[in-house]
Amino acid sequence: MTFKIPEDNGAKKRASYWNISVVLGVIALILFFIGVNRANGAEMIACGWGSCCFSLVYAISALSTKNDDRVIVIQQPAQYVPVAQQPIIQQARAPQQRTPAAPAKTKDMWVQEAQNLELARNWEGAAEAYEKAGLYAEAGRIRKEHLENTQPVVQIGKVGDTILHDSVMISEDSEKLE
Repeated sequence: MTFKIPEDNGAKKRASYWNISVVLGVIALILFFIGVNRANGAEMIACGWGSCCFSLVYAISALSTKNDDRVIVIQQPAQYVPVAQQPIIQQARAPQQRTPAAPAKTKDMWVQEAQNLELARNWEGAAEAYEKAGLYAEAGRIRKEHLENTQPVVQIGKVGDTILHDSVMISEDSEKLE
C-alpha cells in the first residue's frame, strides 16, 4: 500500500532561505577579500557589507519559518468478510400444548381476594372478585352500599322564620339522622 503525502511547504521555504543565506554569505566574504586586496576596493567592501546584511535577513527568515501545522490521517477501507449462508431447514414440529403461566384461581381464592379488596375500599374490584367467585348477592351488596350511592343527601328545612338552603343547623332539641 503506497501513500502520497503532500510536501511540507514550511520546510521547503526554510531550506530555500538557508540556501540563499549561505550563497549571500559566501559572496560577502569573496567581496571583502577582493576589496581588501585592491587599492580601489571600497566599492567591493560596500557590496560585501550589503551582501552580508541580506545574508543575515535570509538567515533570520529561515529561523522564523514554521512547519505546516497539519495532521495526516490514514483511514483504512472497511474489510468485508463474506459469510456463507446455510439453507434453512424447517422441521415439522408437534403442536405444543399451552400451559397456563399461573394456576387458575379457585372460588375460595376469589372470595379471599374480594374480602381483601373490600378491606382496601376498592369497591369495584371487590364486586368483580365476588362475581368471579359466583357470589352475586355479595357483589350486589357492595355495589348497592358503595357504588350506587353517589348523590349527596341535602335536607332543606325551616327553623322559625329562617329558611336554610344547602346548610346544616344543629340545635340541642334536634334529633340525629343516620
